[in-house]
Amino acid sequence: MATGVGIFLLRGHTSTVRCLKMSDKNTAISGSRDTTLRVWDLRTGTCKSVLVGHQASVRCLAIHGDWVVSGSYDTTARIWSISEGRCMRTLTGHFSQIYAIAFDGKRIATGSLDTCIRIWDPLTGQCNGILQGHTSLVGQLQMLGDTLVTGGSDGSVRVWSLTKNGPIHRLAAHDNSVTSLQFDCSRIVSGGSDGRVKVWSLQTGQLLRELSTPAETVWRVAFEEEKAVIMASRSGRTVMEVWNFSPPPEDIEDDTALVESALIFTYFTTIDLLPGMFICLFPV
Repeated sequence: MATGVGIFLLRGHTSTVRCLKMSDKNTAISGSRDTTLRVWDLRTGTCKSVLVGHQASVRCLAIHGDWVVSGSYDTTARIWSISEGRCMRTLTGHFSQIYAIAFDGKRIATGSLDTCIRIWDPLTGQCNGILQGHTSLVGQLQMLGDTLVTGGSDGSVRVWSLTKNGPIHRLAAHDNSVTSLQFDCSRIVSGGSDGRVKVWSLQTGQLLRELSTPAETVWRVAFEEEKAVIMASRSGRTVMEVWNFSPPPEDIEDDTALVESALIFTYFTTIDLLPGMFICLFPV
């Protein structure tokens, strides 16, 4: 961000924007409490199409190629063609709101307040599996190959086999809701509303270490190779920290030496307060 000055305000939604993803460098898709998805041209700041069909808030979305899959509080997921701007299939089966979704081109996974994860065939719209084990809302999930990792409001992180549609590991991860998770071929990183970030072995399910000093709440965790970015609340402020996975904390006298940089900013909740919603784009 050279100047930090916004490029465009993307106006059109009439209620809170709950999810936003980019399908390519020139296109973004947003989902809102106004029940619609909007496809935006980032070169001009204009809305290319409005996807209408859900009967309640659009809570989550995932994109693969020309398809976007949206999950809604109306208990359904919908598969849309981005280029055609139309709904191709509606996925029905959940008994309560859908909070999380993943799509890799071959499978769709949805997590719901009904405590279940459903696995869908995107070509037919059929449900090919129901994964049960969580005892509360499933709000986090990620797919990688034939492995699915999920996080719930019950504090657990669960690892599933998508070839067998069955459990591999159950991790007693957090004292409260799992707010964020990500995994790669060897490790899982989870963040929770208990303020902790934990690193787990994907193969064994064992806890490898805690990555950061405890916070009030962890909002988001993202990692790549040996760096992790953590967004958390500390002392009433929201802090974005960059942590290094190594060396382990016990090898150094002060854990704070692991923090490579930190950015403190005010966390505004205007997204929940304003009736007319917009998205602001910044140069990168």
